[in-house]
Amino acid sequence: MSLKDYIDDKPVLHSERLILRKLMPSDIADLKEWSGESCLYQYWGKRPGKSDLNPELLFQKKDKPTKSFHWGIVFKADNKVIGELWVYLIDNDRMAKVAFRLSPAYQGKGIMSEALSRVVTFCFEKTELQRLWSDVHILNYASCKTLENAGFKREGKIRDGKMVNTYCDYYLYGIVKDDYTGKDAKP
Repeated sequence: MSLKDYIDDKPVLHSERLILRKLMPSDIADLKEWSGESCLYQYWGKRPGKSDLNPELLFQKKDKPTKSFHWGIVFKADNKVIGELWVYLIDNDRMAKVAFRLSPAYQGKGIMSEALSRVVTFCFEKTELQRLWSDVHILNYASCKTLENAGFKREGKIRDGKMVNTYCDYYLYGIVKDDYTGKDAKP
């Protein structure tokens, strides 16, 4: 399959503790519990937006067909949406950026590493993507650890760069399909 096969029909992904699926209006109550919490935005590069504070706004406009992915992360044990994960800024069907956030109540339990690892598997096994990348504020140790646990490598540091709406130092992380499959990128 390829990215174009998922434009209108987004996949549901499963892992041991999680289900990654499209967000639905029935998730609004779960999202309201955590999506506006200011601690989530400490290293995000912006303050909470209107739809973070009022998740019902997410469902007021019609979805546009896109190759990008936006999953709600459902914790199987309590069937609650506890986070979100994006694959977006897809460039020539070859590389894409990942971003994620998780309810503070569920942090520190390896949940996001599990979700991200599942998404890496999907991207490299079910699409033509060859590279995934992310940028992370240098003080966001938890996100750095999450990316590293999912196989991403720290590729560099941007000094005093712009991350969303904030100027700061941040790291660039990446994983290429050869890292995932265990092949050496160099002969």
